[in-house]
Amino acid sequence: RTKIIINALWQISRGCREREMRPIVTKNSSSSTAKNTSSKNVLGKPNAPPDDVLSSGGGKSAIAEKYKTNATTTGRKSVSFAETDVLLGGGGAHETGRGWIFSNNVRTVYAISLACAALFAMPFAYIAGFNSATTSLLYKFGISPVPSVSVIGEYYHDALSGMFPDGIPQWPLDVNLMIITRHQNKDDYRGFHAIKAVFPRAEQTWGVDPLTWPKYIDEAEHAVSNIRSINARNFADSNKLAMSKDRYWDERRSPESLVGVPWIDAIDLREEETGALTQERVGLSHHIGCLFAHMKAWQNMKDLGMDKAWIMESDGLMKMQEYSNIPLWAMTSVAQNLPEDADFVLLHKGMDKFCGVDGSLCAMHSTFEAKNLFDPSDREMLAFRHWPIEGSEAGLQTYIVSERFVDKMQEFLAAHGSDMIDAYLYGNLCQNEYKSPEERDKLWAMNYMSQHAQKAPHSSADERGLKILNCYIVTPA
Repeated sequence: RTKIIINALWQISRGCREREMRPIVTKNSSSSTAKNTSSKNVLGKPNAPPDDVLSSGGGKSAIAEKYKTNATTTGRKSVSFAETDVLLGGGGAHETGRGWIFSNNVRTVYAISLACAALFAMPFAYIAGFNSATTSLLYKFGISPVPSVSVIGEYYHDALSGMFPDGIPQWPLDVNLMIITRHQNKDDYRGFHAIKAVFPRAEQTWGVDPLTWPKYIDEAEHAVSNIRSINARNFADSNKLAMSKDRYWDERRSPESLVGVPWIDAIDLREEETGALTQERVGLSHHIGCLFAHMKAWQNMKDLGMDKAWIMESDGLMKMQEYSNIPLWAMTSVAQNLPEDADFVLLHKGMDKFCGVDGSLCAMHSTFEAKNLFDPSDREMLAFRHWPIEGSEAGLQTYIVSERFVDKMQEFLAAHGSDMIDAYLYGNLCQNEYKSPEERDKLWAMNYMSQHAQKAPHSSADERGLKILNCYIVTPA
């Protein structure tokens, strides 16, 4: 900055000096002279002075004579800025009575003095006001009041007011955030708006409630739209079909429907007359709805071309506060430091839930420093750990997935079906690996997974290329 200011001052000084020295030069031809005869000369413009000025007497005669001499001998009419002022009636300061303060030298000194004063004050202003200015800027553009009780309800209002007594920081995100929200569900709407108050980038993705079918059945159909296409493609592969038909094969399976694909077939086995969920599955409606809601979020990712997404259920913010070791302000850093091979990253479970109190059950992958953009002094070292080979949990309130996860999951669900999706992910898909590449390519029902897949030998990356999913958990380092 100092170099730029010094250069600017030099340019100001140089410009003022050149006002005294630089001549105005114009070329006059016969045509241009005739054309401009009636035009009025403007002070400061490179026009020739009018003839009445050249012919006038007084103190201007010497300059006028010089002007005429130059025009006659060289064909060029040249005169300095100072002389132009005299010819056009301006005169110097002593002639016009404008005073010494308007003289060129004083104006130059005045401009330099102002610039020097600014240069002198700049470091003091920077040192004294940097933190204050930064904080003020963030608060102007990044602090939001807690939404009213009418929007988020008393529970979320009290929770957010306690978490953010001075207003809610609007933390930026390097990942799309989708909140699963069921139609006409007041608690889900309140949870969504509470999350959006903290992370403005949050958007809705519709949940699925099978008890309302056939109402909103289009949401469930969208969830399985690509799975239907994959199922039809699998049946078009005669080799895959031939090696898959063993004694456990479900003869109801076909390329036209998802019947026979565990749990996924709930959408094609509805009551024929009413289109409602079958009575024997009503008891599982919550888990079926959870599965279809998350499948819809994954399909949304694919439709929108997202390379990764943070997916959260409407109560996910409170679950992170209750169970997670990760501060909310750290999510920006988490999203920016994801392992390259990560398919699934769990966010809301404490390390002791999976990895043991000392983290010994989960192999370390990498560490990174998370920073609070609203408080630079607030930093924490976090780690990505590989999934443990034992144990399971329930709940998919908040997690990050990659586009590779969506491809893998849709292929798996079309070929093998599902179960309760949270426990199925935790205890099977994140822990198991295929017994061989051939078993990976077969069509088999998840009920018989033990014949085709096994627990990975240790908590690590997909070293042999057979893991069903590459899963991670975020913990303190």
